[in-house]
Amino acid sequence: MSSRSIANRLESVRLAVTNALAESELLAALAPFGYDEARLQEGKGLYENALAVWQSQQQKQSRRRAATAAYYQADGVATRAYMRTVKLCRTLYRDDPVTYQALGLVGTRRKTFAAKVAQMRHFYTTALGSPQILSTLASYGFPESQLQADFALVAALQTARSQREVENGAVQDATQSRSQAFAVLEGWMREFITVSRLALEETPQRLEMLGLADS
Repeated sequence: MSSRSIANRLESVRLAVTNALAESELLAALAPFGYDEARLQEGKGLYENALAVWQSQQQKQSRRRAATAAYYQADGVATRAYMRTVKLCRTLYRDDPVTYQALGLVGTRRKTFAAKVAQMRHFYTTALGSPQILSTLASYGFPESQLQADFALVAALQTARSQREVENGAVQDATQSRSQAFAVLEGWMREFITVSRLALEETPQRLEMLGLADS
């Protein structure tokens, strides 16, 4: 359901209920059919709840979009830093199979998130734990401080992914709440439209005041 469709549906409810409450002639005509001020206030409350739930869902969707963008940015930064060092080490240790294997340089880089992060962490942990590797990399412009900073990017990537999943869950919960709120509101509105057509069938101009002339 698009945002425009939801906004239009909410506006139709707002118009009908607000005018029914505001216009004494409408209220007088509807009250004998069970839609007195209290019943209309009930509908207004359902409208206000549905509006609030929808707005909350919209806000959560915005946070999810931001979290997703932050995740992809963190992924790009961490991957570029990692691959830069991997490519250097593949050149430096191409004739040293023990170190090559120890750094996890054999084969392709993993694609799934868990495997990719595990591969990255293994590489950095091994390199940072070896004085010989650190010394060699430092001589090529990759001091230990740079490796530590690049390793921290992996942790930042994991944090960004966790936040994205939190926001995904929040949106799912909000969407369910919105669906429930709209189901209740629309059930109320269907009955209201049916009764209004009966109550106002001799005065179509009053139906127009409710925005129901063509519904």
